[in-house]
Amino acid sequence: MKVHSFRTITAILAWVLIVAAFYEKPELLTGAQRILQRGIEAIGDAIPPPWGPRIEFVFREIGGLIWLQITLIVLVLRIGLSAIAGLWRMTARRDRVLYRLPEE
Repeated sequence: MKVHSFRTITAILAWVLIVAAFYEKPELLTGAQRILQRGIEAIGDAIPPPWGPRIEFVFREIGGLIWLQITLIVLVLRIGLSAIAGLWRMTARRDRVLYRLPEE
């Protein structure tokens, strides 16, 4: 249940961040889209034909850009939140060990 709620929350949070960026800072979304577009072009150019142009077409034309951006935002959120949770667990574990009373 924890895993599914974490996945659901990160997906909802990603959409909230996208909507907030759309209204408050649309240049962030435009910049991210341009960077992603250049990355797709670089990957397409690095792979020899006929596969390079095919891969570039799939990511660019078949809805890849918007879904790829959303996926990347979700992944970044999950990695960041997982890192925070891991640090929290390490700190809590260390506190429990440091403040444990000696056994008699």
